[in-house]
Amino acid sequence: MHEVMQGRNNNLNLIRFVAALSVIWSHSYSLTSGPNGDVSLLDRMTSGRLSIGGLAVGVFFLYGGMLIAKSCESHLKPMGFFAARIRRIFPQLVFTVLLSTFVFGPLLSSNDAATYFHDSRTYRYLLNALLVPVHGLPGVFEANPYPAVVNGALWTLPVEFACYVLCYVTFRLTSFKRGRATALICTLIVAGLAFLHASGLMALSVVRAVLEFLIGMLFWTWRDRVIVSRTLGIAAIGSTCILCALGLDLPAMLLTVPYALVWLGWGTKRKFQNFAYGADLSYGTYLWGFPVQQALVALWPLPMRWPLNTVLAAGIAVLMGLANHLLMDRWLAKLARRIIRRR
Repeated sequence: MHEVMQGRNNNLNLIRFVAALSVIWSHSYSLTSGPNGDVSLLDRMTSGRLSIGGLAVGVFFLYGGMLIAKSCESHLKPMGFFAARIRRIFPQLVFTVLLSTFVFGPLLSSNDAATYFHDSRTYRYLLNALLVPVHGLPGVFEANPYPAVVNGALWTLPVEFACYVLCYVTFRLTSFKRGRATALICTLIVAGLAFLHASGLMALSVVRAVLEFLIGMLFWTWRDRVIVSRTLGIAAIGSTCILCALGLDLPAMLLTVPYALVWLGWGTKRKFQNFAYGADLSYGTYLWGFPVQQALVALWPLPMRWPLNTVLAAGIAVLMGLANHLLMDRWLAKLARRIIRRR
């Protein structure tokens, strides 16, 4: 695994892009039919514990654990490490939150503009840009089947940033030396599992995401001993399907999904180079998916079914994600380079 992780010859951008679209697909069920409406086959097999979106979030966090651990070793000083993480998360997030609050919010609100801008909830929504989840804007989506939630997907971001902190602390304590790092990471994994058992799977989505991140860190720690095998990768995918069909979704997410993702990311014979070296649109697509879906449900003249919502929202969210990338990532990067040259 250490050998195949060198450079950008991988499928990570493609897989994360597919994962972002999968989140939109997963959300389309509840956003068109309500929290207790239609669900996917995976939801039914696992009694609602694991959705397509939950699997996709696991993809983000598993790869995140591996890549952020790698980043720790590239940025020995905390300033450099957290500056890189802030550049990754906040520009696009702030742009999305501001546009949602001051452009799309008043256009979609059932309140008039004066009432909307005089309501304290409008400005409370800006806390999302600081990783404080606030779901509603006044008068926005309140009549939808899944009411009053503007962007429910943002819950993952504070969890992700907390994982960044946890990863860096682990690095400072262990330097990712195999023995010490493995002991600490496994202790955290056991603690997470113990919490899930004691709480009756309370906060399953959050804890499962953190566990995936920890497993990603563990893969990075053992990268020079992990063999990336086509046979094992296919076996891991098959085992995942069998375990989920049996309702053993948590063992699948912790035991077979991680290796399947390692093989799909780095071990396949063919790599999709256009994605590997192109723009990563997964983050922007993920940020815009939920509000675009809600807007389509609100504006569509007839009750909208999940397939149409998925297709339309995916197309629009990808375009919005491209706008996020061009305006926030590329433009800000060029601006930063100009400032550095002038100095």
